[in-house]
Amino acid sequence: MSKAKSQASTLTAHQITKVFSRIRLMSNPHQKAAIIALSLSGLRVTELSRVIVSDIITKRGEIKPEIALRAAITKGCKPRSVWLSKRAQSVIQKYIDYRLRFKQGISLNCEYQGLNPNSCFILSSKGFPYSLKAKRRVMYDGSENVYYAADSVELLIRTIYQKSGLRGCSSHSGRRSLASKLNASNVSLETIARTLGHSETQTTLVYIEITPSQLEKAAALAL
Repeated sequence: MSKAKSQASTLTAHQITKVFSRIRLMSNPHQKAAIIALSLSGLRVTELSRVIVSDIITKRGEIKPEIALRAAITKGCKPRSVWLSKRAQSVIQKYIDYRLRFKQGISLNCEYQGLNPNSCFILSSKGFPYSLKAKRRVMYDGSENVYYAADSVELLIRTIYQKSGLRGCSSHSGRRSLASKLNASNVSLETIARTLGHSETQTTLVYIEITPSQLEKAAALAL
Protein backbone atom coordinates (compact mmCIF):
# COMPACT_ATOMS: atom_id res chain seq x y z
CA MET A 1 0.00 0.00 0.00
CA SER A 2 1.46 3.31 -1.04
CA LYS A 3 0.44 6.80 -0.13
CA ALA A 4 0.87 10.01 -2.07
CA LYS A 5 1.43 13.17 -0.08
CA SER A 6 -1.78 14.30 1.65
CA GLN A 7 -3.71 11.63 -0.24
CA ALA A 8 -5.58 8.61 1.09
CA SER A 9 -3.74 5.34 0.65
CA THR A 10 -4.55 3.05 -2.26
CA LEU A 11 -5.14 -0.66 -1.76
CA THR A 12 -3.64 -3.63 -3.54
CA ALA A 13 -5.74 -6.67 -4.47
CA HIS A 14 -4.16 -8.58 -1.57
CA GLN A 15 -5.05 -5.82 0.89
CA ILE A 16 -8.64 -5.67 -0.37
CA THR A 17 -8.96 -9.41 0.22
CA LYS A 18 -7.50 -8.90 3.70
CA VAL A 19 -10.07 -6.20 4.50
CA PHE A 20 -13.01 -8.42 3.56
CA SER A 21 -11.52 -11.30 5.57
CA ARG A 22 -11.19 -9.10 8.66
CA ILE A 23 -14.71 -7.74 8.22
CA ARG A 24 -16.09 -11.25 8.76
CA LEU A 25 -14.81 -11.02 12.35
CA MET A 26 -16.44 -7.64 13.02
CA SER A 27 -19.93 -6.81 14.20
CA ASN A 28 -22.56 -6.32 11.48
CA PRO A 29 -20.17 -7.75 8.84
CA HIS A 30 -22.59 -7.80 5.89
CA GLN A 31 -23.30 -4.09 6.23
CA LYS A 32 -19.60 -3.23 6.52
CA ALA A 33 -18.73 -5.40 3.52
CA ALA A 34 -21.44 -3.69 1.43
CA ILE A 35 -20.11 -0.26 2.39
CA ILE A 36 -16.55 -1.17 1.37
CA ALA A 37 -17.78 -2.81 -1.86
CA LEU A 38 -19.66 0.35 -2.86
CA SER A 39 -16.70 2.54 -1.93
CA LEU A 40 -14.32 0.42 -4.03
CA SER A 41 -16.83 0.66 -6.89
CA GLY A 42 -16.33 4.43 -7.00
CA LEU A 43 -19.06 5.89 -4.81
CA ARG A 44 -18.23 8.80 -2.55
CA VAL A 45 -19.08 8.30 1.12
CA THR A 46 -22.07 10.68 0.95
CA GLU A 47 -23.33 8.98 -2.20
CA LEU A 48 -23.24 5.49 -0.71
CA SER A 49 -25.01 6.87 2.36
CA ARG A 50 -27.81 8.31 0.20
CA VAL A 51 -28.43 5.68 -2.48
CA ILE A 52 -31.81 4.04 -2.04
CA VAL A 53 -32.91 0.47 -2.66
CA SER A 54 -34.40 1.21 -6.09
CA ASP A 55 -31.07 2.69 -7.18
CA ILE A 56 -29.44 -0.71 -6.70
CA ILE A 57 -32.23 -3.29 -7.11
CA THR A 58 -34.70 -3.55 -9.99
CA LYS A 59 -38.41 -3.97 -9.38
CA ARG A 60 -38.01 -7.61 -10.38
CA GLY A 61 -35.40 -8.05 -7.67
CA GLU A 62 -32.22 -8.10 -9.72
CA ILE A 63 -29.09 -6.28 -8.58
CA LYS A 64 -28.21 -3.69 -11.19
CA PRO A 65 -24.73 -4.09 -12.73
CA GLU A 66 -24.87 -0.34 -13.42
CA ILE A 67 -26.05 2.12 -10.78
CA ALA A 68 -27.32 5.42 -12.14
CA LEU A 69 -26.51 7.93 -9.42
CA ARG A 70 -29.13 10.66 -9.30
CA ALA A 71 -27.99 14.28 -9.54
CA ALA A 72 -29.60 14.98 -6.17
CA ILE A 73 -27.09 12.79 -4.32
CA THR A 74 -23.85 13.43 -6.23
CA LYS A 75 -21.17 16.02 -5.66
CA GLY A 76 -21.81 18.98 -7.93
CA CYS A 77 -25.31 17.63 -8.71
CA LYS A 78 -24.03 15.81 -11.79
CA PRO A 79 -25.63 12.41 -12.51
CA ARG A 80 -23.26 9.60 -13.38
CA SER A 81 -23.09 5.83 -13.49
CA VAL A 82 -20.95 3.39 -11.54
CA TRP A 83 -20.61 -0.30 -12.27
CA LEU A 84 -20.70 -3.23 -9.90
CA SER A 85 -18.44 -6.22 -10.46
CA LYS A 86 -19.75 -9.76 -9.91
CA ARG A 87 -17.89 -9.80 -6.60
CA ALA A 88 -19.50 -6.53 -5.50
CA GLN A 89 -22.94 -7.81 -6.50
CA SER A 90 -22.37 -10.95 -4.42
CA VAL A 91 -21.39 -8.88 -1.36
CA ILE A 92 -24.45 -6.66 -1.84
CA GLN A 93 -26.78 -9.66 -2.13
CA LYS A 94 -25.56 -10.97 1.22
CA TYR A 95 -26.36 -7.60 2.77
CA ILE A 96 -29.84 -7.68 1.21
CA ASP A 97 -30.37 -11.13 2.74
CA TYR A 98 -29.23 -9.72 6.09
CA ARG A 99 -31.69 -6.82 5.89
CA LEU A 100 -34.54 -9.18 5.06
CA ARG A 101 -33.61 -11.54 7.90
CA PHE A 102 -33.63 -8.73 10.43
CA LYS A 103 -36.57 -6.90 8.80
CA GLN A 104 -34.71 -3.65 8.15
CA GLY A 105 -36.66 -1.41 5.77
CA ILE A 106 -38.81 -4.18 4.38
CA SER A 107 -41.92 -3.88 2.21
CA LEU A 108 -45.26 -5.68 2.20
CA ASN A 109 -44.77 -7.14 -1.28
CA CYS A 110 -42.08 -9.16 -3.04
CA GLU A 111 -40.88 -6.42 -5.41
CA TYR A 112 -37.30 -5.21 -4.93
CA GLN A 113 -36.64 -8.52 -3.13
CA GLY A 114 -39.03 -7.43 -0.41
CA LEU A 115 -37.24 -4.22 0.57
CA ASN A 116 -38.84 -0.78 0.65
CA PRO A 117 -37.65 0.77 -2.66
CA ASN A 118 -37.46 4.25 -1.12
CA SER A 119 -35.42 3.31 1.94
CA CYS A 120 -31.71 4.09 2.09
CA PHE A 121 -29.78 1.04 0.97
CA ILE A 122 -27.13 1.32 3.69
CA LEU A 123 -28.65 1.37 7.17
CA SER A 124 -27.09 1.53 10.61
CA SER A 125 -26.90 -1.56 12.82
CA LYS A 126 -30.22 -0.46 14.33
CA GLY A 127 -31.85 -0.23 10.91
CA PHE A 128 -31.93 3.56 10.50
CA PRO A 129 -30.46 5.78 7.76
CA TYR A 130 -27.21 7.52 8.62
CA SER A 131 -27.57 11.22 9.33
CA LEU A 132 -25.90 13.82 7.17
CA LYS A 133 -24.34 16.98 8.55
CA ALA A 134 -24.64 20.27 6.70
CA LYS A 135 -21.30 22.02 6.27
CA ARG A 136 -20.19 25.22 4.58
CA ARG A 137 -17.21 25.67 2.31
CA VAL A 138 -15.89 29.11 1.32
CA MET A 139 -15.34 29.17 -2.45
CA TYR A 140 -12.55 30.99 -4.31
CA ASP A 141 -14.84 33.93 -5.06
CA GLY A 142 -15.76 34.34 -1.40
CA SER A 143 -19.20 32.76 -1.68
CA GLU A 144 -20.33 29.94 0.59
CA ASN A 145 -21.24 26.49 -0.64
CA VAL A 146 -23.40 24.27 1.57
CA TYR A 147 -22.79 20.54 1.29
CA TYR A 148 -23.70 17.46 3.30
CA ALA A 149 -21.19 15.09 4.83
CA ALA A 150 -21.71 11.56 6.13
CA ASP A 151 -19.20 11.88 8.96
CA SER A 152 -20.40 8.78 10.81
CA VAL A 153 -19.97 6.56 7.75
CA GLU A 154 -16.58 8.13 7.02
CA LEU A 155 -15.49 7.27 10.57
CA LEU A 156 -16.85 3.74 10.17
CA ILE A 157 -14.81 3.19 7.00
CA ARG A 158 -11.65 4.49 8.66
CA THR A 159 -12.26 2.15 11.60
CA ILE A 160 -12.70 -0.83 9.27
CA TYR A 161 -9.35 -0.15 7.62
CA GLN A 162 -7.63 0.44 10.97
CA LYS A 163 -8.94 -2.85 12.35
CA SER A 164 -7.63 -4.49 9.17
CA GLY A 165 -4.14 -3.20 10.00
CA LEU A 166 -4.07 -0.61 7.20
CA ARG A 167 -2.98 2.95 7.89
CA GLY A 168 -3.74 6.13 6.01
CA CYS A 169 -6.96 4.76 4.53
CA SER A 170 -10.30 6.55 4.33
CA SER A 171 -13.43 6.50 2.21
CA HIS A 172 -11.31 8.22 -0.46
CA SER A 173 -9.13 5.10 -0.68
CA GLY A 174 -11.89 3.27 -2.54
CA ARG A 175 -12.01 5.80 -5.38
CA ARG A 176 -8.22 6.13 -5.54
CA SER A 177 -7.83 2.34 -5.65
CA LEU A 178 -10.39 2.07 -8.45
CA ALA A 179 -8.72 4.82 -10.48
CA SER A 180 -5.29 3.23 -10.06
CA LYS A 181 -6.59 -0.23 -10.96
CA LEU A 182 -8.28 1.05 -14.12
CA ASN A 183 -5.16 2.95 -15.12
CA ALA A 184 -3.00 -0.17 -14.64
CA SER A 185 -5.47 -2.03 -16.88
CA ASN A 186 -4.90 0.55 -19.66
CA VAL A 187 -8.34 2.12 -19.34
CA SER A 188 -8.28 5.58 -20.89
CA LEU A 189 -7.96 8.61 -18.65
CA GLU A 190 -11.20 10.03 -20.05
CA THR A 191 -13.08 6.85 -19.07
CA ILE A 192 -11.60 6.89 -15.56
CA ALA A 193 -12.63 10.54 -15.20
CA ARG A 194 -16.21 9.73 -16.21
CA THR A 195 -16.29 6.80 -13.80
CA LEU A 196 -15.23 9.02 -10.91
CA GLY A 197 -17.48 11.89 -11.96
CA HIS A 198 -14.68 14.33 -12.73
CA SER A 199 -15.27 17.07 -15.28
CA GLU A 200 -11.52 17.49 -15.86
CA THR A 201 -8.95 14.73 -16.39
CA GLN A 202 -6.39 16.82 -14.52
CA THR A 203 -8.33 16.11 -11.33
CA THR A 204 -8.32 12.40 -12.10
CA LEU A 205 -4.53 12.32 -12.43
CA VAL A 206 -4.24 13.15 -8.73
CA TYR A 207 -6.18 9.98 -7.89
CA ILE A 208 -3.97 7.60 -9.84
CA GLU A 209 -1.18 5.71 -8.10
CA ILE A 210 1.57 4.49 -10.43
CA THR A 211 2.93 1.08 -9.41
CA PRO A 212 6.61 0.03 -9.60
CA SER A 213 5.73 -2.54 -12.27
CA GLN A 214 4.25 0.21 -14.45
CA LEU A 215 7.44 2.23 -14.06
CA GLU A 216 9.52 -0.82 -14.99
CA LYS A 217 7.50 -1.33 -18.15
CA ALA A 218 7.91 2.33 -19.02
CA ALA A 219 11.66 2.08 -18.48
CA ALA A 220 11.86 -1.00 -20.71
CA LEU A 221 10.35 1.02 -23.56
CA ALA A 222 12.93 3.79 -23.19
CA LEU A 223 15.65 2.00 -25.19
